[in-house]
Amino acid sequence: MIRLTKSLGLPLAFLLITLFFLHLGLERRLQQDDDSILASADSEQQQPQQQREKFLTYLPHSGLHNQRIALINSIVLAKALNRTLIMPELNLGTATYWRPTSLLPYRLDECGDESVHLAPQVKNRKLKDGRRKAWWSANCFDYRNYLPMAVDWIFDLTAAHEMGVKTIQRQDMRLDYFERVWSVPRDERNQTVVYQVMDNSRYSYQIVDDGETTTEYDISTNTKFSETHSLQQLGQHQEQFMIFNSLFGSDRLALPSGGVWAQTRETLRQEMGVSQPWVVNASRSVIGRLGGSGAYIGVHIRMGDGVFKVMQDDTMAQVRQQLIQRQHDDATLDETTLAHIQSLDAKDRLSACLGVQSSHHHHRLGLIYMTTDAPSPHTTLPHLFEEFVCLFTLGDFQDIVDSTLHLQPPLLDHRHHPNASVPTTQGEILLPLIDGEIASQASFFVPTPGSTFSGYIEHRNKRFQRIRV
Repeated sequence: MIRLTKSLGLPLAFLLITLFFLHLGLERRLQQDDDSILASADSEQQQPQQQREKFLTYLPHSGLHNQRIALINSIVLAKALNRTLIMPELNLGTATYWRPTSLLPYRLDECGDESVHLAPQVKNRKLKDGRRKAWWSANCFDYRNYLPMAVDWIFDLTAAHEMGVKTIQRQDMRLDYFERVWSVPRDERNQTVVYQVMDNSRYSYQIVDDGETTTEYDISTNTKFSETHSLQQLGQHQEQFMIFNSLFGSDRLALPSGGVWAQTRETLRQEMGVSQPWVVNASRSVIGRLGGSGAYIGVHIRMGDGVFKVMQDDTMAQVRQQLIQRQHDDATLDETTLAHIQSLDAKDRLSACLGVQSSHHHHRLGLIYMTTDAPSPHTTLPHLFEEFVCLFTLGDFQDIVDSTLHLQPPLLDHRHHPNASVPTTQGEILLPLIDGEIASQASFFVPTPGSTFSGYIEHRNKRFQRIRV
């Protein structure tokens, strides 16, 4: 036993008392730190939902230019609702059908994945659960040529970004995307973070901006849609994700004429063109051979499917009438020149046609570029080429066609394997895009009524007319 002397006991008692107060001080300091941390955590949890980044997205379907219309509608909504746009992939292959909310996400998951679209020549592939699935299944028949691509690989998004709209490219259309990428649960818990606009019929809803005093809209309201969603009501939703099934349709958004959102949409329609480098360069090459931008007339004739096939005679009559009216005949037709040009092959015919543009103004000698879905246009539409002898199509520039066919454009890789080779498709899918760019830089453009491809070219031609002044 240690015996404490007086000289040793006093200093030790003082040391113990000092340590006791140091302990109390340290404990109080730790408690204050804990309170600060908890307060900080509570502050983050109670942060106003308006300050969180919120997102908007939708599902793709139909042909490319219907997808572009949906994309433009989504950009307008993202801007108006102050949300980041999660862009779905673009399908440059065969158009797919619209389906309701109860089906479309599942078709995209089942049919749009690499087990079907990357190798359609392989008749059967295993699905994720091990079953065999034929690519020509009734469920997936319209996805037999589904070719997913990133939006900015095709279209120029500069105008959207300059408006302050932030975009994110969705990398696949699988059902588990939001759970896998954004940690959104796939059960009833997601109702607190996801607002889904249900789409049960082809024209379920129209979105109307009723925040301005004007009652004049740029398109009719409630003409064919089952219900209306107010832009202002959508803006009240604070869920982090807002998901639409479909946004296709030029009349999907009813916006006050002359209002800010109508102007925003018109800007996007004109500015959001094809920016794919090969398409741009190939179209410039053909435009140069046609005498340059604005040196020719553009025309689109769609007649290969659906209502356009039924209406082809009416379309042809309208196109012919406009071509005659817009060229303002003020010269007598030189039959000798006409017969000479008709006797030439495509290359020499183009040179001869370019040579008579300044001296002849008869409509039969006007320089015309036509884009069409008609197979072998010279054979399918011989009467047009006979009447308009300086009419040309992309097939008359065979070197451009052949070079494009040798390309292998990249597809979005749904497999997400870092070491896997990038899936590709055939360059043929770029030919309509080249066609459209050439026609859009004509002195004026004659469309096929009701065609979204014609609509795209018309808007781009408006831009061309505006910037060339």
